[in-house]
Amino acid sequence: MMRVLWTRESEDKNNFYEVIEKYFTKLSGRIEQVRKEDFESVFGCELATRNKNIVYIWKCEKKIPRLNGFSDILYIGQTKQSFKNRYLKYAKHEASTKANKLKYQTIIDNYGAISIYVCDFSIFCDTLLKSEGQLLWWYFQNHCEYPPINYTQTTVRNDIVKIL
Repeated sequence: MMRVLWTRESEDKNNFYEVIEKYFTKLSGRIEQVRKEDFESVFGCELATRNKNIVYIWKCEKKIPRLNGFSDILYIGQTKQSFKNRYLKYAKHEASTKANKLKYQTIIDNYGAISIYVCDFSIFCDTLLKSEGQLLWWYFQNHCEYPPINYTQTTVRNDIVKIL
């Protein structure tokens, strides 16, 4: 487990995207069509089975205009389970409900396939919820809004994280 110290000379909103590139690992496969099988192939991959206590990010291929700037991040979340245990049972729901089909089809049509990235939560904070909140706060600081399919806000407001 990594220790986290809060200092001024460390990770912050200014290197948010570099932090994601450095610490997050992409699950195999991509959601290229709004089909149960596409969701299952990503949600059920080997890496999705191995890691627990993670923060995760859903990304698309092209950047989406935001209130400030652009981002390819669609969603930031966390789970104490493995990603597979958290999501595989919802693959059909993600692909078949009227709202989800419309949402994911619009994303894929306009911004490309969806990929999912995972990271051990302890890199950012001492709890899953705080780690998710830290990532959401950095996103918000960059774009003045939360990711387009996040419905959760955060009360975490740490500007800087020292990653050891």
